[in-house]
Amino acid sequence: MIKSLLILLLLVFFQSCSKSPFQGDIQKNLEAMDKAYGKCNNPYRTMNKAQKRICEDKERAAGPDGVVGEPINITEIIENYRYGGKTNVYSGVSTVNPTLWGASLALLEQYPLDIVDSQGGFISTDWITKKENPDQRCLIKVNIVSQELVSNGVNVKLLCEQKEIDTWYQDGISYSKEEKDLILKILDIAEEISTTEKLS
Repeated sequence: MIKSLLILLLLVFFQSCSKSPFQGDIQKNLEAMDKAYGKCNNPYRTMNKAQKRICEDKERAAGPDGVVGEPINITEIIENYRYGGKTNVYSGVSTVNPTLWGASLALLEQYPLDIVDSQGGFISTDWITKKENPDQRCLIKVNIVSQELVSNGVNVKLLCEQKEIDTWYQDGISYSKEEKDLILKILDIAEEISTTEKLS
């Protein structure tokens, strides 16, 4: 009797493992349910909120084939442009001018970056604050709008906020001069990159 009970318990245990004579391959079943529900929304997968958010981010980052490519190494791009190394081609960079793109990355490398969209040619810094003025913060948005190396191929927007009683408000100030200065700096760096590429 004890042997029969033990055999029955072992059978139930093996049935719950990845392969069993009754349920088949659980991994295959999970993959089938992924196709039906989507991997991140599959009720048979146990994920906490953070894991689900990461899963959804990976799904968004995947291409049409569902495969997530290699992450873009911004430091490597800047190094290659700055020191005349070979230009690495990353997904989507060909839709914007690579020299203006590299110059924009080089200009903003000293700031924390929030968005780097090589396909749309868009870069946004995170909020930038100065120790001497903690109640003001700004961010820089750069958009490459041309495939050609032209002076009007890049737009820059500077947004600043002022803190009042623990709440941030847009300061409503126009920073057109500063934006033009940033565009000129990007164009200067782009010219240096272009010259370096011609010499190499």
